Formats: sequence, structure tokens, C-alpha cells
Amino acid sequence: MVTICRLRLRKIFTILFFLFTSGLILSKVIRQDSSQNEIVQFSTSQESVYKPIHIPIIIPPYSQWTAKSCFDPQPTLLAIVHSSPSHLLHRRAIRQTWGSFPPGKNLTIRTVFIVGRSQLPKIQQRVEREAQKNGDIVALEMVDSYNNLTLKHLAGMRWGLKNCPRVAYMMKADDDALIDVRRAVKLLQSVSFEKNIIACRVVPEGSNPRRSGKWMVTRQDYPHQGYPEYCSGLAYFGTVLALARIYEAAISDKIPYLWIDDVFVTGLAAERANVKRLDMSVWFARTELDVIKWMREGDGRRYLPWIVAEMSPRHWPMDALSLWNRIKSTDNEVPIYSKNSSLEIN
Repeated sequence: MVTICRLRLRKIFTILFFLFTSGLILSKVIRQDSSQNEIVQFSTSQESVYKPIHIPIIIPPYSQWTAKSCFDPQPTLLAIVHSSPSHLLHRRAIRQTWGSFPPGKNLTIRTVFIVGRSQLPKIQQRVEREAQKNGDIVALEMVDSYNNLTLKHLAGMRWGLKNCPRVAYMMKADDDALIDVRRAVKLLQSVSFEKNIIACRVVPEGSNPRRSGKWMVTRQDYPHQGYPEYCSGLAYFGTVLALARIYEAAISDKIPYLWIDDVFVTGLAAERANVKRLDMSVWFARTELDVIKWMREGDGRRYLPWIVAEMSPRHWPMDALSLWNRIKSTDNEVPIYSKNSSLEIN
């Protein structure tokens, strides 16, 4: 009988001990959860009052083998091409195609490539030899990287404004763009192209920043939900006056710095400078597949239906050269543009 009572007492004490320890653990968990909730709420309130910092912009210096200034008479079109140090074939293809093609009778073009420094010694040496041979590379004393895109963009603008101040038009382009420069100049001359306008494929206001991936923009970089209206980075055109106003606004410390150069230069800085955008999206090819299909099969029109097309690395240089030869052979058949062209100024 005594043994049975002892066993019952042990069970009772065991149950009581289990209940007591469980209560302690549960109370700790509740306190941790509540403290974590307080931390989350604090960080959210901090993010909502975040103000972007206006960072002074320091334009990188140019290397000693940088391209020389434009000679008089100044070219009609100055093409400033953003290029990666390793894109030797891209630059060579552009030199052989639209980069050296006269945009019309008594019209000339000057093409320069904006290139930062490579962190790979062999590639950097190759770029230096290329610059000395061709004389068309604006070499920057700055590492060529995604985070330096805005500085690279502004360095190219500064070089053009300082060294070719009397050109009729300036163009910024990426090195994967194929451009019918003759038709581009015809279009700019035919529409009412004011001096305070840049022409491009307009990205509408409200497009969302990418919060992940290679082009990730953190909320510290840009805290807002959507971008302002800006130009697609593939190519845009403008007068010296328009680009000078954008450049001055960009370096004025009046707008928050952003490393995404398309948004910062043609969006934020252009708004600050009161420079408008002429939407010429209708003349930009939607995809490179459309362009390759036109080149190989045709679509009932012998001339290229677009002025600007993007070509991925797998199409440089062979497809680009073939496409350019066909563009040259049909260029005279392109209709003359009228001032009633379907273009909108935003």
C-alpha cells in the first residue's frame, strides 16, 4: 500500500514539474515575439522617414590616351558610345558600320567610346593599344563597373560638351545598339526639334525599381515606389544646349544621386533642368528577333522599319555587318519624314 502511494506521489510531482517548466518556456517565447515585433515596427517607421543623401559628384579624370577634340568644321552628329573594356568586337563592328557612316550629303559623324579601366591587366593593355591605334576612346581613370554607370555617363557628356561644343546633335548609345544614323538625322531635321528636348524611347512615369538581381536598387539607393519618366538607355539624341542643361543639373547637388544612369541623367536631372522628352518609341525595334527576321526573310519592306535596334553579343559582329550592308543598300528608299510625324513631346 505504501509503495502504491509513493508511486502516485512521484507521478503527481512529475506532472507538476512538467507544467511549471512548460510555463516558463512559453513565457520567454512570448516575450521574445513581442520584442521582435517592436523591432520590426521600429525599422518600418525608420524606412518611412528616410531621406536620400545628396552626394557631391566627382567626375573621373581622363587617361593620357583619351581621344582628341573635334576639329573644325565640327561634325553634324557626335555619337558617344558607352562600352565595356572587354567589348573589342562591339567597337570594331561599330567602326565598320554606323560609327563612321556619313549621315547625309555634307553631313559628318564623329564617334567616341567611353571606357573605364579594366581590373584584368591583359584586357586593360588591349584597350590602351586600341585607343592609341584608333584615337576614338575616351578612357576614364575609374573602374568600369555597374555602380559607376552614372559617373561614366556624366564623364562622356562632359567630354562631348567641352571638346565638340558646336555639333548640331549629340547622341548617347550603348555598344550593343545598331543605329541608322542617316535616318536619325533626317528625322531630327524634319520634326520641330526644339533645343530644349531630348529624343528617345520614353519609359513612362511609375516604372518600379528592381529590388533584386544584377540591377538591384535598394531602398537606401532610391526609397520611392516608382521612377519618374526617363529615356531608355539604348540610345537618345539631343542638342548641345539640352545636354548642357542636364549636365549642370546633374552636378548641382540639387537632386539625390542614383547609380542607375538612365534614371538619374534623363529622368531626375532632365526634370530639374526642365528638359522635355520627345518620344520616338515607334522607331525603336521591339526585339532583336524582329530585326534578324527582317534581315533574313523581309516583311514586304526593303528598308529597315526602325532606326534603333538592340543587338545582343551573339549577333556581333557578323549579323550586325550583314544588317548594315542591307541598310546601306536600301537607305535611299526610306520615305521622307514630315513635321506631322507621330511623335509626342512629354
